[in-house]
Amino acid sequence: MITQTSSTAQIHKRSGFTLIEMMVIIVLISLLSAMVAPNLIAMRDGQRKRALYTSVADLAGLAREMALTNDQTMYLQIDANSNSILLKQEVDTTTYQNSNDTSATGGDTIVVAGHTQSTRQNSNIGTASADRSQDKTVKTIALPQGITFGNFQLAGTSSDEGSWKLHYYADGTTDGGGLELIEGRGTKSIVIGPKGGVSETDGSLPDSSQDQWTAGDYVHRA
Repeated sequence: MITQTSSTAQIHKRSGFTLIEMMVIIVLISLLSAMVAPNLIAMRDGQRKRALYTSVADLAGLAREMALTNDQTMYLQIDANSNSILLKQEVDTTTYQNSNDTSATGGDTIVVAGHTQSTRQNSNIGTASADRSQDKTVKTIALPQGITFGNFQLAGTSSDEGSWKLHYYADGTTDGGGLELIEGRGTKSIVIGPKGGVSETDGSLPDSSQDQWTAGDYVHRA
């Protein structure tokens, strides 16, 4: 009876971990964490950046789609205060009148020879009224923390975040341009072609001075 009690006590005594064994386990877990954590962080950051680039490309596609579908001028613009890209609908407050209409005109009225109010021409859309306070913000994409804007291009020339406004016209054409997104030492460029195509490139914006396009200079097609 005494022997059985002694054996049971020895079994219970050996069932736990010694202090050295616990220390070894802790060291192994720490080493594994140190090896795996950077890969997990890099994977998360990579997914975040890919999602951002996709969102910006989708925003550009939406701008063109809305311009074509609704026969209106859309544009992308930077909001430096919120570090965001805005898609806005240009609200044209100008009254258009057919040149054959002899009725009295008032306010901001432009007479377009032979065309009705639905006419869209770069010469009179977006320039007749300098007040853009009535333009509607359709969608906003905020840059994640750690990602900033770099250089800008517009219509083949350098621009800045304060003046960059890339228009999409109702015939599907654009001003053409692009922007850079910077994270750490890496740079990704979003390029928007004169016909509305969107592409992504690693590094700085390419030279687009040869890709200028007179966007919006057309007569409305009924």
